Amino acid sequence: MIPVMDKQHIETRFVKIQAEKSPFLAEKLKIVVLPTLALIKNTKVDDYVVGFNELGGRDDFSTEDLEERLARAQVIHYEGESSSHKVKSMYWELSMTQARRSVRQSANSDSDSE
Repeated sequence: MIPVMDKQHIETRFVKIQAEKSPFLAEKLKIVVLPTLALIKNTKVDDYVVGFNELGGRDDFSTEDLEERLARAQVIHYEGESSSHKVKSMYWELSMTQARRSVRQSANSDSDSE
């Protein structure tokens, strides 16, 4: 899930560590329960997501649920729909705009009004 999010939210840096292999860092970030997301802003831990309770209590939570939680902490920009859905939607809108332009251009090029 993190690889998808880091490509969709370039405004945020996502770093994954294995707490068992990084005890010094885990202690510094005060990570006791796994899994834990330490949400860091301006070099300070601002918030934590501990376990899966905030993400529906299951480990198969959706990307949208995680995006909503990270947006509440203001570590990503999220406007209510999945980033992947937004990309598809933007692509569709762009395609439709280009299709309209090509239809208008072909209609105008055949007219004698110019």
